Amino acid sequence: MAQVTRRQFLRTVGHGGLAVAGGGLLASVGRDALAPAAAEAQGSLAGRSIIHWSLLNPDGKSLREVALKEILGKFKAQTGITVTVQTLPWQELGTKLIAAVQAGNPPESSRVNIYTLKMILKADALVNLDPYLQKTFTEAQRKDFIVDFTPPVVVNGSKWSMQIEMTPKALFVRKDWLAKAGLKTPKTWAELVEVGKAVTGGGKWGYMFNGSKTQLNQVETIFQPHIHGRGGQVLDAAGKGAFNSDAAVKSYQFLSDCVHKHKITPAQVIAMTYDEVTDAFKSGRVAMFQEGSHRYSDIAKAIGPENLEIAKLPSDDPKVPSPTIITGWGFGIPRGSKQPDAAWEYLKYYIGAEAQEINARVAGSLPTRKSALERPFFQTKEAAYMRWWMDYAAERGEIIINVPTFTQLNEVMVDALQQVLNSPSANIKQTLDDAVKRYNQMAQV
Repeated sequence: MAQVTRRQFLRTVGHGGLAVAGGGLLASVGRDALAPAAAEAQGSLAGRSIIHWSLLNPDGKSLREVALKEILGKFKAQTGITVTVQTLPWQELGTKLIAAVQAGNPPESSRVNIYTLKMILKADALVNLDPYLQKTFTEAQRKDFIVDFTPPVVVNGSKWSMQIEMTPKALFVRKDWLAKAGLKTPKTWAELVEVGKAVTGGGKWGYMFNGSKTQLNQVETIFQPHIHGRGGQVLDAAGKGAFNSDAAVKSYQFLSDCVHKHKITPAQVIAMTYDEVTDAFKSGRVAMFQEGSHRYSDIAKAIGPENLEIAKLPSDDPKVPSPTIITGWGFGIPRGSKQPDAAWEYLKYYIGAEAQEINARVAGSLPTRKSALERPFFQTKEAAYMRWWMDYAAERGEIIINVPTFTQLNEVMVDALQQVLNSPSANIKQTLDDAVKRYNQMAQV
């Protein structure tokens, strides 16, 4: 398949070149037209204070936290609004936000992840953003947003959150390990096994994935690209479980074989979380794993950018990679927010070109607006890897499965994986048939 250039990506988004894109994103818009509509006078909001819920601490040391601190400073200087960040575990943000709204004590604004959006909306925990968007962005300006106005994140015809980043996934590879072994980056799962065998040993492993139920929001990194890359589906068009197809059986068999047959994956992955697998790669204990663009900068800093390669996710066909699954955080205004207008100003700044450039330059987060790519940083060599991500997303991008029962779906699929990993002789087809039946009963579909 021909590589899609960044220019082609920007021209074809909305025409189907990006699997997540809906219609209406193609029109060409001039630079002046892309600038946000003139903001209303800030005098009435200057001096206000809002509480924002995040997984990031602006006093933290990660690159994403350093970027947040810079963004907060510039936002306050421009608007006079003070943002106090309260940090929560990222995997608990959705459920805790629902609880805070129901208790009548929500923050003024909060991060909202794509995969928890519909769960949060089912609990009626967000403010409809349509009135703010109508005052701020014309129809022409909305075409500047890559993901926001596509079907997966427009619910019941309205907008409830705005994406502040786009996070596709890829295969992270220890380039130096492969060079030492005289091997090339794998394009197929079979090649990944051979590479894994060559570099496994001495406390080092070829391939890892997270098999724990502790961070259920992150197992889409495993199942969706594996199953969809083999031509199957996790859910069918009606929302029913479909992860008992031949493609799913092959996917589960492959993961089991990595542990029991090929021995390129430690048995301990059954209890390893997403964060622990990432830490294992950063500490030099694994050669290959699947990760998102949002952690590229931190990982490159940990192992040296010269030792890190990102590659399209393997498949069974070397000419067609498995899909990159697009996740990412957005911002929403909780129902019951005491300062919704000030919260909107913060959200609006965060989706502006200046904040998007800071997030990219400092933290390595991909922008969600095409106009951001006109900013100086994106013309530099340092931003080349971001253009690679954008091309992959254009070629083979899929939005993460987004259903209110996302957590339950992942729990059922991980339970099935753990059964398979615990018993090499398990009947995988029967295990998945039982899992699909369990999910459909749970989701009432």
